[in-house]
Amino acid sequence: MTWTLLLILASIVFVNRYVFLEPKISFKLPAVFANMLQYSAPCLLTAICVPLVFFEHEQLRNLPENPYFLGALLCIFLAVYSQKFILNLVLALLGFYLLLYWMNG
Repeated sequence: MTWTLLLILASIVFVNRYVFLEPKISFKLPAVFANMLQYSAPCLLTAICVPLVFFEHEQLRNLPENPYFLGALLCIFLAVYSQKFILNLVLALLGFYLLLYWMNG
């Protein structure tokens, strides 16, 4: 993906979330649609992250030797056991880069 495509996709997501969820805008959605929009960020993050974690140059990565997969598991583990977002982010990034350094030695 190019930076242009990423910026366009980010703009589309921002505009959609802003128009539908901003309380100052008089446009109101039915409760079902407003509830569904709450899941758009996790769905988009999953769609972006899964190819990065499991594929490299259109080939499946080896799971036991995959620092991306182990880093994702570490991030999930931290998120389940701690609700501190910044701490989880820093620890997950630190753990991922240590795994990447150690496994690619």
